[in-house]
Amino acid sequence: MIGQHIVYDTLHELKIPYEYYESPRDFSSEDDGAFWKRIGAERCKNLFLRNHKGNQHFLVISKYYETFQVKILEDHFKKGKISFASEKRMDKWIKTKPGAVSVFSLLNDTENHSKVFVDESLKDVEHVTFLPNMHNAILKISTKDFIRLLDYSGNEWEFFKLR
Repeated sequence: MIGQHIVYDTLHELKIPYEYYESPRDFSSEDDGAFWKRIGAERCKNLFLRNHKGNQHFLVISKYYETFQVKILEDHFKKGKISFASEKRMDKWIKTKPGAVSVFSLLNDTENHSKVFVDESLKDVEHVTFLPNMHNAILKISTKDFIRLLDYSGNEWEFFKLR
């Protein structure tokens, strides 16, 4: 199976059931939403961001097809601009490549450095999907188990209104 071993080891350890899907195009042909409706899960967007000083990093998780504004986070913190983290920072903190970031990336954040913001609209969905820290595969898990993973990671996290 495609993905980092830590993802599957953790799912097994926590007894979290999942459904595994592969796509040779990294799910790009499924952008119309038909695939996600067929599997019965919410496609999630995962963004790894940093503050302007670069001393704090954030994982923001929201519904894929909905936009969110970084300005909302900037206004919340009142500490300057927030921007995308570089590939070097991603490798250092979450050991994940650009485009493959997900909740599972937190399993690599052994210092619990990254703070996580989950769009509150995800509270109301039954299942969510995430990349297993690599392209071309996706895992479907229940939202309840997604929250268990967040708690297990040890990272500080909260539901947040991102729109």
